[in-house]
Amino acid sequence: MQIKLSSKATFIILILIIIFILAFNYINRNKQINSEKINDIDLSKEGITIGVNIEQNQQNGNKIKIVADFMEENKEKKLIKLINPITKIIKEDNETKLTSNYGYIINNYKKFKLDKDVNIFNDNKKFVLKTEDITGIFDTGNMYTNSPVKIQINNSKIQGSSLSLKNFGEYIKVSGKARLTID
Repeated sequence: MQIKLSSKATFIILILIIIFILAFNYINRNKQINSEKINDIDLSKEGITIGVNIEQNQQNGNKIKIVADFMEENKEKKLIKLINPITKIIKEDNETKLTSNYGYIINNYKKFKLDKDVNIFNDNKKFVLKTEDITGIFDTGNMYTNSPVKIQINNSKIQGSSLSLKNFGEYIKVSGKARLTID
């Protein structure tokens, strides 16, 4: 018994085989890349944690929730380093979300520093802040940076050279060259 295939059928079968091979290679390559990323991290070091979820209730009634991909703790320096942290500060059902590539918690959760691509969001206040780094104090909600900032509040946009933010955003001071745009 002999099967005859037309040139169209042969071409379609070849195309399907090529697509299957490309998809198989793509999936295997992604699995290999992801496993290499995990292998690059030295898990034998004491104080490294993968997948972090920290919740803390402050004395003033505020809640702090921190989620991060990795955490490295240095007990001698009282320093915690977070990779890709997402921090939520909840004050009277008002949530402020802070994201960055790196985060540092200093002096037993008293101070923090966010570094590389910092974003701060508050949906209730319609507030968005973008900068490269920012340093602050958890209890008072005071933050400052000497890096350029971009702020959007409602329909207003502010760009400036540096920033001082007091009481969880109740008072904002943009220093240096500042530009206000109202849409």
